[in-house]
Amino acid sequence: MRMLVFCVAVAIQATGCAMLGWSAASRTGAPLGRFYLTRTTVQGNKALDACARGFHMASRFELLDLAALHYDAAIGVTADDSGSGPPSHAAAYGSGDPTGWVRTGGASRFADTTNRRGSAFTNCAAWSINSAGAFGTVAYLTDEFTANETSPAPLWNGGSERCDVPHHVWCIQDRLAEEGTPDEPTRHRRGRREGAEDVSSSP
Repeated sequence: MRMLVFCVAVAIQATGCAMLGWSAASRTGAPLGRFYLTRTTVQGNKALDACARGFHMASRFELLDLAALHYDAAIGVTADDSGSGPPSHAAAYGSGDPTGWVRTGGASRFADTTNRRGSAFTNCAAWSINSAGAFGTVAYLTDEFTANETSPAPLWNGGSERCDVPHHVWCIQDRLAEEGTPDEPTRHRRGRREGAEDVSSSP
């Protein structure tokens, strides 16, 4: 009987240690994918080339689950009270604010005849033009807990913005870099351009 109790105690202790190790890893952010908002701003036709090596311009769907991501404050935009997290944004647009171009996941679009606020389908013709008459999608993290003082507010918001207006760019870590494979140029880039950030992706 005493042997059985001893074995159970050892098993519980081992399980507890394993869970403690997992929790510690989660707190450090080590297993999480990194993302950031570029410090530089670019027009819509240069958004695809704005991210540092080891990162790519993020789709809005890649940024939905913030619990699975770690903001890289060492290379990204920060605010006075952002700490180690991403900056939030008041409900106003402007190239100096923490809004960033983000990929839509849809077809090549640049015309927006609807209400610009809240729309997420324009992309400067797949990020190829910077015309004042074309529109792309920007996203930002909201600075409110509730909407209309009753229901929870969504974390992300955004809308259409003219492609000739410079904005930051939301960048997310490449899958290959997350798995420890050496950084390589990604296929969706058109090649590095002058002015693009070149920051090492090592933690």
